[in-house]
Amino acid sequence: MRSFLLSTILLFAGASAAVAQQEADSGDVAALYHWVRANAGPGDCGCFGMNGGAISGSWNVHERWSIAAEFSAGHNGSAPPFGNSLTLTSYLVGARYKIPHPWFEGDHKPQPFGELLLGVAHASGAEAGVSNGWTQFATHIGGGIDVPLNTHFAVRVVQLEYYLTTFNNGTNDHQNNFLVGAGIVYHWSHEK
Repeated sequence: MRSFLLSTILLFAGASAAVAQQEADSGDVAALYHWVRANAGPGDCGCFGMNGGAISGSWNVHERWSIAAEFSAGHNGSAPPFGNSLTLTSYLVGARYKIPHPWFEGDHKPQPFGELLLGVAHASGAEAGVSNGWTQFATHIGGGIDVPLNTHFAVRVVQLEYYLTTFNNGTNDHQNNFLVGAGIVYHWSHEK
């Protein structure tokens, strides 16, 4: 799985370098709080919340398109059904699209975006059971809204994403999780 992630990063980096040669380098880095509504197993919901955070970044490659990467971790110290701990860590990379919004104007106009991130997730702790220490496929599909404070800083007022993980659960080997996030974003730009 590590080679898959590294290959994906190198592929996006190479493609974006070719596209961005005539444009200014720009992107962002964000520190985010995440809350994940986790779905541990099939049948009865087995749902529980996990608190955590993420560091994400993006690099604009062409107009509204960016390459995005995110590292996140969430934890619950007493997840049902047995009250065991679970830590879920993910390493994701993919594409982000800034959605045009002609209905807003001004320096502090909200900037909505959509993204698709692919990669791996790692489950650890007693609740992970047979998946403890395993690394499996994961994806985030969703988006959010950034509201600029000034030239460089913005607030990510909301991030909503479907968060799929594929850990062994004895039945269908996938978990349909829901992620809600918010945080601070730093935008950078460098003219060539």
